[in-house]
Amino acid sequence: MKLKNAFLSVVALCALSSNIYSACPAWADSLGANTCGLNDSSAYSGNILLSSDKTWVLQGGVFIGGDNKDQGVLTIEAGTKIVGKSGADFLVISRGSKIFAEGTKEAPIVMTTGNTGNTDRGQWGGLVLNGNAPINTCGTYSAASPCEATGEGPGARGTGVYGGNNPADNSGVLKYVRVEFAGFEVSPDNELNGIAFQGVGSGTLVDYIQVHKNSDDGIEFFGGTVDVKHVLLTGNKDDSMDWTSGWVGRAQFVIIDQFDDAANNGIEADNLKSPMDATPRSNPILSNFTILGTVGAAAKGGSSLLLRKGSGVEVNNSIFQTAKKGCLDIDDQATADSGEALFIGNFINCDRAFEQEQGESWNTADFFTATDFNELTDPMLSGYTPEAGSPAVDLGDVTPFGPRHGTWFTAVDFAGAVKDANDTWYKGWTTLARD
Repeated sequence: MKLKNAFLSVVALCALSSNIYSACPAWADSLGANTCGLNDSSAYSGNILLSSDKTWVLQGGVFIGGDNKDQGVLTIEAGTKIVGKSGADFLVISRGSKIFAEGTKEAPIVMTTGNTGNTDRGQWGGLVLNGNAPINTCGTYSAASPCEATGEGPGARGTGVYGGNNPADNSGVLKYVRVEFAGFEVSPDNELNGIAFQGVGSGTLVDYIQVHKNSDDGIEFFGGTVDVKHVLLTGNKDDSMDWTSGWVGRAQFVIIDQFDDAANNGIEADNLKSPMDATPRSNPILSNFTILGTVGAAAKGGSSLLLRKGSGVEVNNSIFQTAKKGCLDIDDQATADSGEALFIGNFINCDRAFEQEQGESWNTADFFTATDFNELTDPMLSGYTPEAGSPAVDLGDVTPFGPRHGTWFTAVDFAGAVKDANDTWYKGWTTLARD
């Protein structure tokens, strides 16, 4: 009898330990077995850990920290799953707070729909990072009186306030993070991006991220100075990459793969609607992009790169492969006059290389042919990878280095986001459209 009672006590203790292990923390809602909820009733401050042994459910707009007060530090373990159940369920990292979402290739962090098996776009909101880096929405940036703006989203606070006077601002880490089936339409022309970088500073580390099948833009930069590396943007409905309001960051190793059923531009690049010469002028440096556009009479789609509203850009070592419209399109006199469009070591392979609208006083092709090493040719891609014998292979080190570039870029001897079949950075942690 004593042995039996001892055995039952051990069983009871194990059951209690199991219940303790699976319980949600006090600051989260218990939604079922190993399922915890975060709600929109208040901002979460202090240290918040989302562990990989639970599924975490966003219930409305979830804000980490107040706006530069009551800061929060959100840590997300590798392999964690975060879901939006429906509509405007989204996650915001407020100014002054941080996210440490550090997955691995074997155990990525996945932000997805709670509707298992449903791969439609627009089922939930997305991820938003707000920072204190400069933006130009007030026309001319001043460190003494920096510009601020409120991100799109539901209600008066939208997705929070962003912008400031700290170019090196640090919002944390995104590494091996996948966001999929997001982009809920709050109202007409007010849809949420897969990941929105709003005034995010260069102290933030972003490496190995994917946005898959978002209903609006894949990623969008609203000013700021943040850099991104190893980015995969697949099947997004609007523009795969978008920037505006003075983004001056850098990006390298980016694959854009558009789907025929729903796509706009591979990249849509703006400075500011008015004035178009607002400062800081959007002028990022891009290297090693592969942009796969759409083809066919029934396909949706735009240009590989639409540069407009006064934006500058420097594009190096990249491949524009097919596009519904001309691969390169430059709009607005302020864009053409800025002298900030530079192309080095790039390959265009489109039925129409350049989009030229009636009444434009500039020749779009001149921007591409003005510098050496750019070619209008078939780069011979197999999936995302240049095939042997392609002119995009073995270029020598054509990435320019100088005061404007720093040491952040990886030196390369090839064009495009992927060197060869042995270069598999985009596999193992992603949802692949093409292999």
